[in-house]
Amino acid sequence: MASARLSGCDIVTFKDMAGDLPEYPQRLFEVITTTVPTWIERVMLLACGDSDNSTREKVKSRVGDVQRDTLAYVTEQLNGLLATDVDDQRSNPLEVLRSSTKYANVVLRDARVSPAARDEFQQRLDPDDEFLLGPMSWMDLGESVHEAGIGWGAWKAATVLTRRRAEGKLS
Repeated sequence: MASARLSGCDIVTFKDMAGDLPEYPQRLFEVITTTVPTWIERVMLLACGDSDNSTREKVKSRVGDVQRDTLAYVTEQLNGLLATDVDDQRSNPLEVLRSSTKYANVVLRDARVSPAARDEFQQRLDPDDEFLLGPMSWMDLGESVHEAGIGWGAWKAATVLTRRRAEGKLS
């Protein structure tokens, strides 16, 4: 059983949905779903930058809702992705995290926080992330996610290479 602590109390508890996964995807699922509430709050408050106190308070008053919605979205999407065979995956966990910022973007937009200056690459990567909330790398969510993400990536690559060798497609 895993749970997330939001605003000092357990308000989201979910069955370990990915419990039948191999070790590395399981670890990634656990670490990401544990980290998401803190991460999304941090990036929302950072996006407020030098907004006035009234704007910051509007955003802070909605953080709990955003944490809950973001965690539910990430839990469902990440479980679906990681439960999919590696040869059939058409996305990756960082894309799930980037798309999960939609709830935070709405709150920041509604509070009239000034959007971030984005270059062409950032606009192409995630056109709906006006505030540059989405992670560019595992490290954006912290050391534990970084380590789990690197481990998962190595496991996935090894799995694919082992299969291709068994099929005679690699020597």
